[in-house]
Amino acid sequence: MIYSHNIHSFKINAQLSPERNIVKVDVYYESLCGDSKRFIITQLAPSYEQLKDYIHVTLIPYGKATHARESATSPWQFQCQHGPAECRGNKAQACAINAIKFSEVAENQEQLMVNVVSCAMSSKNPSTAVPQCARDVGLSEETRRAIDSCTKSSLGDDLLAANGDKTAALNPPLTFVPTIVINGVYSKENEDEALRNFVGLICRQLTQKPSVCSESRT
Repeated sequence: MIYSHNIHSFKINAQLSPERNIVKVDVYYESLCGDSKRFIITQLAPSYEQLKDYIHVTLIPYGKATHARESATSPWQFQCQHGPAECRGNKAQACAINAIKFSEVAENQEQLMVNVVSCAMSSKNPSTAVPQCARDVGLSEETRRAIDSCTKSSLGDDLLAANGDKTAALNPPLTFVPTIVINGVYSKENEDEALRNFVGLICRQLTQKPSVCSESRT
């Protein structure tokens, strides 16, 4: 399987608790998109440490790209909104996310995904930043080797195509990047709030609230 749907054990326990609900956050984004960078750098990443026990984040780098191939055995061909460099950045981040799922300790995986993606999105050149970011955020040597192998092989293309299929399945269809889906349901109101006050949006969804909620205008 390409993807491992590995939700941390403590989050599963939290989901089963009647006192707390976990907010699912799906982020459909592009590596060279200014709005994607702003959301990840100024909203998601800074609040993740305080919210991590209350959210389950899925990052889907693809956005307004397209993919096609001539046959089932032909290589994928991609077209990205901001050009070939964005395709390379999307693929590298897809490879990093996938490698973390298979190589890092389960309870650290989501934090590491957010860290490596926010590092790459914060860099001057997100399309080439993943290898250095993988070192900077402390990914294991095994994970770093897996990322490198993935970006140079058909696995990276398959991961990116799968992200494209998931993006294409959005209802309503994606028109803005980043598209942010809360608990499996898209709402423009939720997305607009996430872009300006992600903490406040998450806090409104929770029955048991972390201390950061009392510090945020909800």
